[in-house]
Amino acid sequence: MKKFLRNIDIIILIFIAIAAGVLAVMHFLGLVDSMAEHSPVLTLLLLSFVGLHLIISHFSQEDFQKETNKFHQQIIDGLRDTKTTVFNDSIEMEAYLGKRMLEATKSICDLTWKSKISSGFSASTRKVAHGNLENCIKEASSRIDYREIFIFNDKRRVEKFERRLAENNSGYSCRYFKDDERIPRLQFVIIDNEEVFFFASSSDSNLCSIRSHEISKVFKSYYDAAWHSAIPLKDGHTVHSVEVEKVRKIFKPK
Repeated sequence: MKKFLRNIDIIILIFIAIAAGVLAVMHFLGLVDSMAEHSPVLTLLLLSFVGLHLIISHFSQEDFQKETNKFHQQIIDGLRDTKTTVFNDSIEMEAYLGKRMLEATKSICDLTWKSKISSGFSASTRKVAHGNLENCIKEASSRIDYREIFIFNDKRRVEKFERRLAENNSGYSCRYFKDDERIPRLQFVIIDNEEVFFFASSSDSNLCSIRSHEISKVFKSYYDAAWHSAIPLKDGHTVHSVEVEKVRKIFKPK
């Protein structure tokens, strides 16, 4: 309908332009006097076409306004769907992450691979938060798919992996990459493909989460690519014993 109205409007404008041009040429050639008795009719005809053009333009503008308002609303709705949470410290972040793990109903994608674990990781003030998060991982992996990718550049990660092996939950699977210190690594966790938790990658980086389906899709694609490239350690109840022994030997005295 809109396209039809636009085409009609173009035809009307062409007609008005041609008619006005013809009258101007006739006036220049002195031929208007012979049509003097018809000039009121011609004037009314041109005015009616101008009026018709204005009416069509009004409806076209109204449609454009509706489309613009609709687009603005989509942007606003998209912004409403995105929720960013900034945490004051790791304890606050781990408490919220644990809560979201317990609320998860589909899947969790976890990266445990940043180059250096923060110096405060083993502080006594964080032991309760760590214990709570461990319990949340155990509970979540007993009922939904929980995938984790490791790089074992710290003994504490091997200990964490051993805990997951001992639990042997059917929902838990993990893989690993061999350590490569040359690659800076962003560490994050994805909950239900709708919220991404970002851990500190340096001393001055923020701890935050972003709740957005579209943003989560970006990081989920990255995670899936990493997952398919990593070396399998555990897939549900299936344990890849040869690779597990390789991991256990990383921090054993030689």
